[in-house]
Amino acid sequence: MKRYPYNDTKVNSLFPPGQYSYSSTFPSIMQSLSPSYTIQAEPVFLDHLLTYVGENIHVATVNESLEGTLTSVAIDHLQLTVDDVNYHIRYPHIIYFRKM
Repeated sequence: MKRYPYNDTKVNSLFPPGQYSYSSTFPSIMQSLSPSYTIQAEPVFLDHLLTYVGENIHVATVNESLEGTLTSVAIDHLQLTVDDVNYHIRYPHIIYFRKM
């Protein structure tokens, strides 16, 4: 897995700001498909999440609450790791989060 260089302004990337892990084939897939989509971004919420990467948080969703380590933050979802299981949670499903 590769890591997206979040704060490197010299990088010309197809990826929006965020912290990503991706397979080596993903950039070529992105270039060949040229995906185009829109998402409703909440920059302040995203910025708050980025301050807690690597820390334990509690996430309340519309279905349930989860507690684990915030391992990744992307433009459209977060990754929460609970007992070595990765949960990818889309922002519209999150009611709130808090540091544990």
